[in-house]
Amino acid sequence: MSVTENLKPEDVFRYFEELSAIPRGSGNTDQVTEYLAAFAEEHNLDAEGDEYGNVIMRKEASAGYEKAAPVILQAHTDMVCAAAEGVTHDFENEGLKLRVEGDGLFAEGTTLGADDGIGVAYILAILADDTLKHPRLECIFTTDEETGMTGAMNLDYSVIEGKTLINLDSEDEGVLTVGCAGGIRVDTIFPVKRMTVKGTTALVKIDGLTGGHSGGAIHLGRANALKLIARFLMTLEREEDVFYSLVDLTGGSVTNAIPTSASAKIVIEPEDAAKLEDFGAEFEAMLKKEYAGIEDSLSVAVKIGALRKTDDAWDADTADAVVKFINLVPNGLLAVDGEGAPLSSSNVGKVRVSKEVFGVSCLTRSAVNSSRDTAAMQIKALGEALGGKTYLKEPYSAWERKNDSALADKMSAVYVTMFGKEPTVETVHGGLECGFFFENIEGLDAVSIGPDIADIHTPSEKLSISSAARTYDYLLKVLESLR
Repeated sequence: MSVTENLKPEDVFRYFEELSAIPRGSGNTDQVTEYLAAFAEEHNLDAEGDEYGNVIMRKEASAGYEKAAPVILQAHTDMVCAAAEGVTHDFENEGLKLRVEGDGLFAEGTTLGADDGIGVAYILAILADDTLKHPRLECIFTTDEETGMTGAMNLDYSVIEGKTLINLDSEDEGVLTVGCAGGIRVDTIFPVKRMTVKGTTALVKIDGLTGGHSGGAIHLGRANALKLIARFLMTLEREEDVFYSLVDLTGGSVTNAIPTSASAKIVIEPEDAAKLEDFGAEFEAMLKKEYAGIEDSLSVAVKIGALRKTDDAWDADTADAVVKFINLVPNGLLAVDGEGAPLSSSNVGKVRVSKEVFGVSCLTRSAVNSSRDTAAMQIKALGEALGGKTYLKEPYSAWERKNDSALADKMSAVYVTMFGKEPTVETVHGGLECGFFFENIEGLDAVSIGPDIADIHTPSEKLSISSAARTYDYLLKVLESLR
């Protein structure tokens, strides 16, 4: 029996479940691209793809809409892959295990991928239903949005005729998004020199943080596990006089999610084991006081290991540079606009380590490109001052609000007719692919919508079933009105 069999709209949730059975983490979207090609063939749709995995499907206007201007519907096929602590899931080869609980649709122990699987499912349901009323549709499915918007960045915009875009990658019902921040990924690489040490091993782990989208949740004051583990290490040595050798430092999974856990493997003098355990308890109590009401599930665990010899420890200069960098790198909300909304931010998203190098990836955002670039330059300057090399990658421009949007006016009117109240019209701090469309399609008018999705990019991600249904009905009414 299908998990979503009794959910409505039936086609929307059926396609969502089919998508959920396909591994589609960023960088691993070949199977979903093949699925879309098969869908287009089954429904006799004009379709084309490219080397980046993007797919464009076209559906002719329904009767009476032949003279209406074409409409672009757009969503991305990839998802953020994150599993809860203690959950093992092979995102490369396994689909998701869906679960319905009340009005919520979840994935068992992992992210749900409603960002943006529900947008893809909406479009597929529309393409499959020949009873609907709508203009000619250009349906664009892009890849790797979550890791730099690679698909949208490399899309051939010359084949697109439409000047009206409805993006389906938002997470709040009743909100019409008409602008978003731009961003730059900043990778800082430190050379790692290793040495042999002997002492008592210990694992320090900070866990249980709330996390969340680094655009949508960056202003909420949530803790970043990588920042906390670096603070732990610096405080341990400078204030507690416990000297350590760093063997490993891990945390985070993607640049656009606030890390929920991080750990450090260290080697200490045997006589400092009790002091380390005591400091772990004190550090946890201190953080719970600092983040009361925000990170109440936060934990700091210290596990003392055996007395051993290892040749994998970092030398003191490497450890010092890395710990200083993570402690000092800009993180969180950096500036607000004149109305108090997030303007600029930075997120220390993930780290990676090999035998020779240690990398830290940050994502800076701003509604103003110059502010985005300034934050990136600050990170670059800090990294280079500490002996690292910094690379600026995957820049995307802000989508600036269009104050005379005919599409936003039309969609607002439809919303009032359906629900008896005005929608919220706003810009967001998260990144959307609309910025690339605006750069490449002259005269474009765009709005982004979506149903209520909570805790995206985390294993607690929840799609509201009722909101998904209402938003789909709203989308159909909007398409019907565009004639």
